[in-house]
Amino acid sequence: MNPTPQQHLQTVVDNWQHLADMLDTHVAAPWPPAGRMSDYLAALEYADAQHTPRPHSSRELEVPAGQPPLNLAALDAIRTTELALLGTADHIAAQVQRYPVTVDTGRGWTDDVHRQVALLAVRDQADPRRWSLTDTTTRTPCHAAVWLQQRLDSVPGPFRPLTVQQHDRIADVARESATRVQAALATLRRRTEVPYPCPHCRAHALTVQGGDGRPPAAECGRCGRTWTQGAAAVA
Repeated sequence: MNPTPQQHLQTVVDNWQHLADMLDTHVAAPWPPAGRMSDYLAALEYADAQHTPRPHSSRELEVPAGQPPLNLAALDAIRTTELALLGTADHIAAQVQRYPVTVDTGRGWTDDVHRQVALLAVRDQADPRRWSLTDTTTRTPCHAAVWLQQRLDSVPGPFRPLTVQQHDRIADVARESATRVQAALATLRRRTEVPYPCPHCRAHALTVQGGDGRPPAAECGRCGRTWTQGAAAVA
């Protein structure tokens, strides 16, 4: 079952601090490790020829020398996701958020009913459920994600219900944001076809999977033979 837009937004909330923590870490090697892919596949072929487990090697995953200390992938994901979520919250709020009640207080507070209505107007304007365009303490990606979740869930407040188009827009941004955050955290396993023939059947290019922190693996789409780092070839 595919995740709901609410679940995508929750993925952003749950992983945002982890993404921020990555800013001061080195960037992982690119995937696939093009400069070392020939060594990687040569080791696979050797293991297949010997019918023995391939020796563990992390050469293809080494961080290049001179890598800058700032994780640019994390920075890009943070900035792009922040702009997307805040921009979407601004856009949706402009369309569905009811304007605060206003009351003329120039005639004083001598009338009890007038005073009560004025107090209700103040409370309505300060309603914490409102999305703010100016409050820097709440204009954060996580707060925007939660606020958008609440709009999807029709949580009561000074809002009109979402239209189908507004719902779809939030859903698209939620999915893209979750994918971006997961990719930056290397929790998505990527598949890439590489221009090397299968060492076993020689008739099909290999598909290499990796980039998610787990051992990389190569697979032939024709004969079905697979290899994983530190394991024997599997027919």
